[in-house]
Amino acid sequence: MTESGTGGEVSSPPAYNTGMGITYYKIRGRGISVREYGRMCTDPFTFCIAVLAKPFGGIAPAWSIPLVDRLDEVDPDDLPKPAARTLERHAARFEEEGYRPLFTYDLPLLERDRLSAATVLLSDDGWSMAQVLYVKNGEQSQAGLTVGCWCEDGTYATTTNRKLELDPPPGHRIERYVGAAPDELVDRFLDHAAEWEAEEGMKAVKLDAASVRRLLVRSEREAVEHYAERGVLVKMTPKELTKYGIDE
Repeated sequence: MTESGTGGEVSSPPAYNTGMGITYYKIRGRGISVREYGRMCTDPFTFCIAVLAKPFGGIAPAWSIPLVDRLDEVDPDDLPKPAARTLERHAARFEEEGYRPLFTYDLPLLERDRLSAATVLLSDDGWSMAQVLYVKNGEQSQAGLTVGCWCEDGTYATTTNRKLELDPPPGHRIERYVGAAPDELVDRFLDHAAEWEAEEGMKAVKLDAASVRRLLVRSEREAVEHYAERGVLVKMTPKELTKYGIDE
């Protein structure tokens, strides 16, 4: 999700896949830049440790990152209550701004103490979508909100209340308003969308449920493939996968 760029078509899946039909990656701390560590670390001491450890492999959580080719839709009531409540609360505020819920999905993470789920909404006029993301890693959880569109040139252009950590992949344009509520994000998005079209000729494409599903998968894949190419992500080995009951 760079400040500007053009996205391409979804590339073919990598050759290595697990028995579940999904390629899993893990984070490689050595591939994270010093600048990115500066954003990710919460204090100077942790930052210094991360930078010193970088030549020896770096510091990064041993989390599974799936490369998906579809979205696994779920009933929000089947999610843990904290997740369901968070998604419902923020989605309701987007509904007040003229968005209607399309579906909720979660990513197929391998760890039992992790969850990444999102509710996706489409504007009444079909020109933009909103996403409420709930992420839980161990005992920590957080919510993130995004309003965005896809443009004719392939760019995924958004406003979000999530802070910048890793440098975004090409073709993803993001304006950040950390901590912003749904109504502010919608207003900011509409302002930026008008500027993008007037000043740069970036025209949004009209969306429906099918195109939202397709384009979300594309954006997920673009991000994973970009970070894999950078070396921030590396494929999990068969030995690592067997710990989760997955055979090659």
